[in-house]
Amino acid sequence: MGLFSGRANLVGVDIGSSAIKLVRLRQASGSWELVAFSLGHLPPDAIVEGRVMNFAVVIERLRDVMRESGVKDADCALAISGSSLIIKRLALPEMTRAELDESIVWEAEQYIPFDIKDVNVDAQILNPRAGQGQMDVLMVAAKKDVVNEYVSVAVEAGLKPNVVDVGIFAALNMFEVNYSVPPDQTSALLNVGANSINVGVVSGGAVAFTRDIGVGGAQLTSEIQRHFNVSYEEAEAFKTGAESSLSSSTIAREVNKIADRVCDGMVTEVQRSLDFFVATSVKADIQRIYLTGGSAQLPALIRALERRMEVQVELVNPFRNISVDARRFDIDLLQRAAPVAGVAVGLALRRSGDAS
Repeated sequence: MGLFSGRANLVGVDIGSSAIKLVRLRQASGSWELVAFSLGHLPPDAIVEGRVMNFAVVIERLRDVMRESGVKDADCALAISGSSLIIKRLALPEMTRAELDESIVWEAEQYIPFDIKDVNVDAQILNPRAGQGQMDVLMVAAKKDVVNEYVSVAVEAGLKPNVVDVGIFAALNMFEVNYSVPPDQTSALLNVGANSINVGVVSGGAVAFTRDIGVGGAQLTSEIQRHFNVSYEEAEAFKTGAESSLSSSTIAREVNKIADRVCDGMVTEVQRSLDFFVATSVKADIQRIYLTGGSAQLPALIRALERRMEVQVELVNPFRNISVDARRFDIDLLQRAAPVAGVAVGLALRRSGDAS
């Protein structure tokens, strides 16, 4: 769902709180091919709670990513998420697309806690004939100042933003291209980032529920920093197991204990959201959970989800159905980086003027 759009083929640029991910795809003969992928890490204070705090650093890192991938002066799609967004599924009287465009701002005003003048509003018709003269509509309202921050970063770096999407919708687009889910199955996709978890539930082949949760992998990094009194970089190395001595050390056992505790708390928040969906939906229970995002591959998180939710949990490969030329890309490196690329791949699937 784009908050605004133009007329170009798009490069996917996901500016997250811990890294910038850039993906360019090419479509030929009905299949997708990877043209460019680049990743640039950000310091922990560059983007905080979805707001750009250090424009100079973020712009320079985006330029580095663009140079590495050979992208310049390109049309792009961006993503936002977090508390600056309101996503609401509405039941409205049946109407045409033109009529919806005229009335959606008035409808949105009833549900958003911001001044309507301060937000961009968009809507997608999920089911034009839901019954009893009603249709199902997904409404998105995004604060203009947040959208403008990300657009300004992209413009200053030399890009031309044509679409601003919602992070979880981009991840769901990526998922749809790569995975075949039976229409009668209800599945949850969790995009697990450094500071948030974007939850999306797909039921009956359509988006049935979304929610953003304000916890993520950075919480584990902070706990490791506090416990061992180490730097952010050292804590990240402990978290990912990059320290070669961790596998058999006392530190490793302590890190695992902290990870189990923190991830259990994260799963508690996820479970509350999914329990709310199940309690308010006529659909079946969640039957499978898929994970994407930079913090999705934490073993403690996967263990906690499987134990608490009692369903199978699978780490998503965003390049699963995308052709990758082994002569141009390091396949092993790409697979290791795949979990962070989900939203960027979803954005790179977008074309300006798309209806969804």
